[in-house]
Amino acid sequence: MAAQTRTEAPATATAAAPPAPDQCAHPAPVVGIMAHEFSHYQGAIGPEGTRRTSTYYGPVIGGLPIQAWHCLDCGLLRLAYVDGRKEERRLFPGPQPGLLAEATPFDPNQAHFGLQASVSGVTVPPTMFAELVAPYAPAPYVPPWEGMELPAWGALTWFTVAGLVFVIAGLFATGVLAVYDYTTPAAVGPVITITGYTFLAILVIQVLGAAQRHWFPFPTIAPSIAATQRGKPAVDGTTIAVVTLLSLTMLGLFVAAVLAVYTYSTAAAEGPVVILTTIFALLAVIVGLGGAIARHIRSR
Repeated sequence: MAAQTRTEAPATATAAAPPAPDQCAHPAPVVGIMAHEFSHYQGAIGPEGTRRTSTYYGPVIGGLPIQAWHCLDCGLLRLAYVDGRKEERRLFPGPQPGLLAEATPFDPNQAHFGLQASVSGVTVPPTMFAELVAPYAPAPYVPPWEGMELPAWGALTWFTVAGLVFVIAGLFATGVLAVYDYTTPAAVGPVITITGYTFLAILVIQVLGAAQRHWFPFPTIAPSIAATQRGKPAVDGTTIAVVTLLSLTMLGLFVAAVLAVYTYSTAAAEGPVVILTTIFALLAVIVGLGGAIARHIRSR
């Protein structure tokens, strides 16, 4: 019996040994992801000598994703690279904690470590990166007004809508002021007056608009030459000079009005400003007439 037991011991040990990769049926492999990253330290030594890259086990952080497949029975590790290369390695059988990780664009322990999935100028395809980031990236915020377009209303319709909104706000304020406090009913009168006049203005504008559309209909405005010829409007030098002189004239009139009433000491400067403003106005008239005459002569 003792000899028989000693004979069965090696057989039991042999049966407990892991099968070879070519003999294992791989019933429940572990599927995950590894990464091939640029070494952050100098002088990294590998079997082939000094190397620039190293393979580490963990989530994809600044590295090139590698789809990995590991069998717990025989220890076979199959790697599928992005560029189509495939590789097999023989590891120890049994569970390998930390060998593979779920596809994630960030380190669960260091969320701010990085979100890029690239190494040495090589970037993962957009489709794979989208698959990695999709479970963790928040949905993009879409403003509620994006894609909305204002209705193509005329000026009269917009004025009516704005006026009615103001009337609604006025009525709401009236209701609040009437019951809020014993001092607020005194403000109901002005609010009611403003709201009533606003509604009356809306009615008058609507009546005038209906009369204008009935007796004085406007024809459809033709597109401008810039729109039809697909060009930009150009202003000639004469028009630019006239507009500049008229702007200086308006500025001179404003300054003259301020000097006339500001204080008693500024009235003395009224004369030169008025003279200069008059010169600007006369020059605008002369330049405008000269440009019109020149255009008429050229058109003949």
